[in-house]
Amino acid sequence: IPQAVGAAYAFKRQPDNQRVVITYFGEGAASEGDAHAAFNFAATLDCPVMLFCRNNGFAISTPSKEQYRGDGIAGRAAGYGIAALRFDGTDIFAVYNATKMAREYVLKNNKPIVMEAMQYRISHHSTSDDSTAYRPAEDLEIWNTTEH
Repeated sequence: IPQAVGAAYAFKRQPDNQRVVITYFGEGAASEGDAHAAFNFAATLDCPVMLFCRNNGFAISTPSKEQYRGDGIAGRAAGYGIAALRFDGTDIFAVYNATKMAREYVLKNNKPIVMEAMQYRISHHSTSDDSTAYRPAEDLEIWNTTEH
């Protein structure tokens, strides 16, 4: 996240910049200290960056309710003076429209935006992870068989 903000700042310093940086991260990464530093840096220097959080409810095996209090990642944006969008990350059209809207906002205002796609991680976090140890297998079955 900090590297993306730094790249956006470098682009901003170039004359007639029309570039926007986008970075993708999970809500677990947003709990790290460098994410807070990056949000603050992006806000105070008006960096043209889209901070796209894929919130699937787990940081590896830690549920969101054990990671943070409050209203998700988009809810943090106001504390930094950053605009935010939250949308259904399981709806491709919602993702497309939110991304398009966010890009237009960043280009027009030369300011950052926080985007939070609410979704569910159907697979395990990694090949060494068995997510049935911390969430019901029935949840996975529902998400694998039901159209969302």
